Amino acid sequence: MRKLLLTITTIIASLGIWLLISSNQAAKSTTSIQAKLADVKDYKYYLDAGNDKIGKEMAKIDLVIVEPIELQQKYIDYAQKNGTLIYGYINAMEADKWNSELYSQLKEEDFYKDEHGEKMYFSEWDSYLMDMTSQHYQKLLLEEIQKQIVQKGLDGVFLDTVGNINSYLPENEQEAQNKAMLSFIKAIKQQYNGLSVAQNWGFQTLADYTAPYVDFIMWENFSYDVVGEDEWSLDMMEQLVEIREKSGTQIMTIGFEDEEKSRTLAEKYQFKFFYSPAGSYYNTWQ
Repeated sequence: MRKLLLTITTIIASLGIWLLISSNQAAKSTTSIQAKLADVKDYKYYLDAGNDKIGKEMAKIDLVIVEPIELQQKYIDYAQKNGTLIYGYINAMEADKWNSELYSQLKEEDFYKDEHGEKMYFSEWDSYLMDMTSQHYQKLLLEEIQKQIVQKGLDGVFLDTVGNINSYLPENEQEAQNKAMLSFIKAIKQQYNGLSVAQNWGFQTLADYTAPYVDFIMWENFSYDVVGEDEWSLDMMEQLVEIREKSGTQIMTIGFEDEEKSRTLAEKYQFKFFYSPAGSYYNTWQ
């Protein structure tokens, strides 16, 4: 009995040491990626296939967000060898019908439904709003991250449409979805050795829930005529600066118009800036 107790104690102690080492490794990984992100000077957001010209240009840029289903592995590898950080696009709060392999695995419980039991469809993107509280849906997304991000050796995952929680859901439903998003991001960190996580929009989600686990957030349409004199936007810029100082979360902005004034505003707050004259259409290398 004494031997058995000793063995059990040894196993527990070993497990504790292993967990501590894993935790420390994840923390070091997070610190390292945050330092690299802080040094980013230029970045691109591109969601289509590559070619030799694009591949060479990717290797000259500090960070590129890509669609890993579309972009060929050889261009990802080449860019990373030259020091480019590559983040892979994963649609978090919407399911795209074009991604048939993932879409075909969805169950009814995975779709968000309003008080009348109706799904929310986005015709512009041919996608549906999803329910992050669905454990089955979270499982599918984690498997997608394993397949598209981890196995392909990308530096991090970029979670799109996080902002849908605050933009489209009734206020009394937002807390449950935000908590589920936090749980999902924690699961990414736990399962994939502290994999770097970024999110698109969802400023309140970031401030109240996810900031300690998110390495950068994207602000689309950071165009001077939209945000330059808007009180809510200016207050949000100050809040994001505070979040960056506290959690190390970098802010990536994308301007759609008035490149010079928009870039100057971004630089004022030490935000990263990318100009996209095509707006939120990222299937053309610009």
